[in-house]
Amino acid sequence: MKIVNVETLKAFSSSLLAKSGFTDEEAAAIAASLTLSEMTGHSSHGLTRMRGYIKDLRKGSTVSGVKPQTIQETANSIMVDGQHGTGPIVIPPLLNKLRAKLDDNAVVCATLLNCGNVGRLGEWVEIVAKAGYPGLMLVNDNGGFFCVAPPGGKKAVTSTNPLAFAIPLPEGEVFLTDMSSSSIAYGKVRLAYLEGTSVSPYCIKDADGKMTLDPGVLFSFPSGSIMPMGGGQEHKGFALSMFIDMLVAGLSGGYAPPAPSGVKVANNSVFVFWNPRFFAGLDHIQSQARKYIDFVRSSSPADPTRPLRLAGDRMRTLQQERERDGVPLSTALTADLLALARELDVAPPPALIHENTGSTTTKAISAACIPR
Repeated sequence: MKIVNVETLKAFSSSLLAKSGFTDEEAAAIAASLTLSEMTGHSSHGLTRMRGYIKDLRKGSTVSGVKPQTIQETANSIMVDGQHGTGPIVIPPLLNKLRAKLDDNAVVCATLLNCGNVGRLGEWVEIVAKAGYPGLMLVNDNGGFFCVAPPGGKKAVTSTNPLAFAIPLPEGEVFLTDMSSSSIAYGKVRLAYLEGTSVSPYCIKDADGKMTLDPGVLFSFPSGSIMPMGGGQEHKGFALSMFIDMLVAGLSGGYAPPAPSGVKVANNSVFVFWNPRFFAGLDHIQSQARKYIDFVRSSSPADPTRPLRLAGDRMRTLQQERERDGVPLSTALTADLLALARELDVAPPPALIHENTGSTTTKAISAACIPR
């Protein structure tokens, strides 16, 4: 395990991305987003995705230097084609447009078509919620990436179809939830596979449709699949997943599974934000949210050694600690970042250099980095 300063990690990651073909602006934005995911404890959406971004750029499913196109726009809505640019470049200006529309509208919404990997959804809804606007974001994979099987089925028919929502709290805080409609994010299965650990029950099935704790079944042939969210009630999670596919594809102009032959895998998104001023007011939603959170925390834990933990608690704690002390990187991730540095002829920071850089780990990471 290596501990690397946040700014050092951003600079190094940005250098790798720029050397691989992203513009300096894109490289800096992607590096900042990936590092933030590491800081908040979402390593599945952090630097393990570096090879994925580079791979997508090289094969053309992500494009550098493009300008998103507005398909149509109204006073409170906008449709955007991301032209396969990366999420950290395409999404911030779209959010700025929505925030401007919120000055005069009770509800604003947007669709984003043909975006490269959007990254961690919570990063984007949190930005707007911190400005005082509750909202949500839904994402599908344009009907072209399959890793989740339906309840009772063996064949994967859709992706993890994530969603995130955020509620503004007093003093600039946010109640934030970011999750997949599947039982586990694809990136978390990949991370467990790379680190040689097991996943929890009700997360994945092997190719025969039997539940397993071995993440390797997703990276073998024939491959296994991820289970829908539900822990024994998977029909509920799968219904939510289907709703996301249908709504996001239907509103954005993209595709629900299966996409037509030749269509690029991409992220399509729907965003919705509310202006509390047109309803019961920002003070009211903040006071009710704070009261409710405090009430939930008043519940006695079943296990006194394990205090109650609500959505966002761990993320905030880790972000503060890692901003102060640095970001811990696993041996597998460190080896892969050093391998990338050698491949791209980028000097790694001294804090990252160590003797455990064998090719076995690097090969496993490279093989596992299929899209999303």
